Amino acid sequence: MYIRPHLDYCDIIFHIPAISNAFDSSLSLNYQMNALESTQYQAALAVSGTWKGTNRNKIYEELGWETLDQRRTFRRLVQFYKIMNNKTPDYLKIPIPPVQNHLFGHRSTNVIKTIFSRTSRYRNSFFPDSVIAWNGIGPELRGAKSVSIFKTNILNIIRPVKKGLFNIHDPNGIKWIFQLRVGLSPLKSHKKSHGFKDTENDLCDCLLNVESTEHFLLKCPNYLEHRRKLFETVNQILQAFNVNYPNDCKFLRLLLYGEDKLPLEANKTVLKATINFIDKTSRFSPL
Repeated sequence: MYIRPHLDYCDIIFHIPAISNAFDSSLSLNYQMNALESTQYQAALAVSGTWKGTNRNKIYEELGWETLDQRRTFRRLVQFYKIMNNKTPDYLKIPIPPVQNHLFGHRSTNVIKTIFSRTSRYRNSFFPDSVIAWNGIGPELRGAKSVSIFKTNILNIIRPVKKGLFNIHDPNGIKWIFQLRVGLSPLKSHKKSHGFKDTENDLCDCLLNVESTEHFLLKCPNYLEHRRKLFETVNQILQAFNVNYPNDCKFLRLLLYGEDKLPLEANKTVLKATINFIDKTSRFSPL
């Protein structure tokens, strides 16, 4: 809420696009853009309660955030749409090359001739980069009937759907859920895979298997009693709504994300049961 307004200030001008398709959040960014992105990443860690080192894309997918690179490209495209549709002063249209002519067909696809650029600095500036991005989004998106429709269509491409938390108000519990979802938590398999120096191996204290999310929630014999209460609560809900889970993988996802087939209150009960299990095991509690 407090960070993004600052990062949005003049962002359509102060923007150096990624090397290739800017809608691909996995691409590397220039140093200045990375510095900005790291600010949003730190905010995502604070909001989710996840640890530094968590995969950025995973956190953004959970929170329903697009990268700042995608956001700046989006805002450039929106401004360019307004220019192309005569919703800005006429002088802003002067630097834009004419629309390309097509040898076949009568339908205009709104493709613009690319602006020649001798330097990358000029190529990354507003008009040359916007023309490239505009041509790359396709005729259907370019032909949107209004600004609001154009914005919605672009955001549907770049903004991930926020994963549900079902109105649960439990800061610690939500933090634990996020940590398990993104795969970086106090569990040994998570810490070992991220190179924590205090974790020499990923074997669970029960000595039967790797301490993974699945082992912790579904199988570790150290938490049998707590798991019995968890399963009782969840199975009652599944039976009430006639929902069946044939394997551990899908059941594990249910415990962490809920189920689209279930109403909000039922999903809320499922996630709260998972949080209660984590709390009672004291596995995520600080030493």
